[in-house]
Amino acid sequence: MNLKEKMQRRLKLSRPSLRARARPPKHRTALGAQFTAANLPTALALQHCKHCGHTQYPPAELCSICLEDQLIYQPADGSGVILARTELHHSLWEYFKRRLRQGSWPVCSIALDSGPVVIAHLGSDHLNAGDPVRVFSHTDASQQAVLIAVNATVDISSPEARRGIVSAMNLDIPAIKEDGL
Repeated sequence: MNLKEKMQRRLKLSRPSLRARARPPKHRTALGAQFTAANLPTALALQHCKHCGHTQYPPAELCSICLEDQLIYQPADGSGVILARTELHHSLWEYFKRRLRQGSWPVCSIALDSGPVVIAHLGSDHLNAGDPVRVFSHTDASQQAVLIAVNATVDISSPEARRGIVSAMNLDIPAIKEDGL
């Protein structure tokens, strides 16, 4: 292989649209990495302020109520109500572009009973605004924690049950391009 062919191959490999296996975006801040680490052993862990007891999401360096910096992750009840639901029809990320060829991707905002409002992947097409849901976190194909909402009657108490939901949504596998590099 000559130098020109090597450079062309390297250029192709740097283009996500040509890769055979696309993964979700994995660029996270340090706070995002902490969120992922805190959510590995539990269904859902959110930041709690040691000083005032406020539960907050997304993760921050200071409490949004009292501005204290003593925030710890504690297991949280994922019960809540859907505020709004929308469907993703276009994305700039190659992983979602390939998934959107099969149909739209449902996303929703949820008011958790513990206080914060979260944005989550919707695990069922039959849920709408006002429906009660349970939210849990799980790692996606890029090994980053994402939030997933399912009907409140669905059992998410065991890791196997949560893994089954994630597998049914195909969040745990890369998006494949048949003729990719």
